[in-house]
Amino acid sequence: MTAAVAGGSIPGLREANGHLADPPRLRALFDDEGYLFFRGVLNKSAVLATGRQVLRTVVEQGLAQTGMPLTAGEDSRLQDSLNTQRLWEQLVALPDIAAFFATIAGAPVGFIPLARYRIMPPAGTTQIHQDALLNPGFEMTTAWIPLMPINEDLGGLAVAVGSHRQGCMPVDELPPLDGLWRSAAYEPGDVVLMHEALVHTGLPNRSRETLRLSIDVRFQNPGAPAAIVGRIAAVDAASVRIENEASTPTKPTTLSVDASTLLRSSTGQRIPLAVLTTSELTVGRRVIASHRDARAVMIKPL
Repeated sequence: MTAAVAGGSIPGLREANGHLADPPRLRALFDDEGYLFFRGVLNKSAVLATGRQVLRTVVEQGLAQTGMPLTAGEDSRLQDSLNTQRLWEQLVALPDIAAFFATIAGAPVGFIPLARYRIMPPAGTTQIHQDALLNPGFEMTTAWIPLMPINEDLGGLAVAVGSHRQGCMPVDELPPLDGLWRSAAYEPGDVVLMHEALVHTGLPNRSRETLRLSIDVRFQNPGAPAAIVGRIAAVDAASVRIENEASTPTKPTTLSVDASTLLRSSTGQRIPLAVLTTSELTVGRRVIASHRDARAVMIKPL
């Protein structure tokens, strides 16, 4: 497969299916290249059923024929509707799919509510980015799952091999990536696992009238400090208390915040610490937080 990214052509992704019985080799490949590509390892019928429901929701919201990328408001409403249906949670909870991810990680994995449904119209594309730059502190792996056959015309995921070794930085500070890009033609049942610092993008959808559908789901690496998910119980200029849903019964966790904490709005913008107490991060708002000990690294609305 070839396509243009930064003026170059893209060779194919390396398939890792042959190493499924060799976890040390998979870990070495992931550490070196920043990704693992598997063909046909997920339940194809379940993936397709998820894709059909995503498309049905897109149609119901009148977004299938716009021919334009979704506005921030349209995308926010669509994500909310899809998340209410718990589609990705049902997909990754299927025993065979859960077993695949546990095999790769070496232990059952904890998926976190940072999934993203990707609906890409003709001529649409995704900016080059690194997941950990926007969602720091989780020590997570992203699983990109195509929800339909995605050929060269439809574009799909492209990764810059080994770019995770440079760490996270703003796009305009990234080193040259020419020669590092890899992509593929994808089928339902395929999955690409990515290091949180791997540079990647969605290639342009060059089809004339077909929406491209995929989903990103994310799980924390075994041993990482577990994300805190719950509703804000109290907030002041120096701390946020969250009713941690993972505890039974639910109990509050207090995290300190400072100038280094990334406080995000629902649109992804940074909330200055000085306006925290008057922002949308208010009592009752459901959020997710990454942390180191008792200090918040990031807090984001859900």
